[in-house]
Amino acid sequence: MTDTCVIFAGGDPVKAETVDKSLLENAFIICADKGFALAESLAVEADIVLGDFDSLNYTPKGDKVMCFPPEKDDTDLMLAVNKALEIGAKKIVIYGACGGRIDHMIGNIACLALIAEKGASGTIVGDNDILSFHMPGEFSVPYKEGFSLSLFAYSREVKGLAISGAKYSVQDCTLTDSVTLGVSNEIIPPAAKISFTEGRLLVIQSRL
Repeated sequence: MTDTCVIFAGGDPVKAETVDKSLLENAFIICADKGFALAESLAVEADIVLGDFDSLNYTPKGDKVMCFPPEKDDTDLMLAVNKALEIGAKKIVIYGACGGRIDHMIGNIACLALIAEKGASGTIVGDNDILSFHMPGEFSVPYKEGFSLSLFAYSREVKGLAISGAKYSVQDCTLTDSVTLGVSNEIIPPAAKISFTEGRLLVIQSRL
């Protein structure tokens, strides 16, 4: 089983050029509800299609379809994330999970938090935004032309924060969940290096 899973969700669809075609070649593909329509529009064949299909408005046919009742505890995307983790995915990339209702978007970020808590890497990729979630440690965020870099504490505090390779650099900073200090930085090519010692961090790259 591949350690990479790509999930297509039912938020705003993405353009074909946004999808990393090389990533799809060896990835396990899961479609969550209306994400099935997105995958079909991109000529991507799913390995599993799941959800309650209230957004798709019909239930796909076939033995790869997993149908759930609308009255459930998890969103369709969370069901897909749990399935990806169940099959052992260590890298999960999600398309079609941006835009739409703000409550759904916050729920989608919670899916990224779960992925990180389980020790895997998760990213939501949209046409105009790229979101990733990080536990304490060190990582890099590659430069992407025309995109800003913003950091948000997803815990009361993110301690020991250090940023280099960006217009605004810091060392041993504490970022809290009630400040906008981390909004709209600029990455200096080729990448920004970020590390922190305590807390949980949400990273967002947004098109300017």
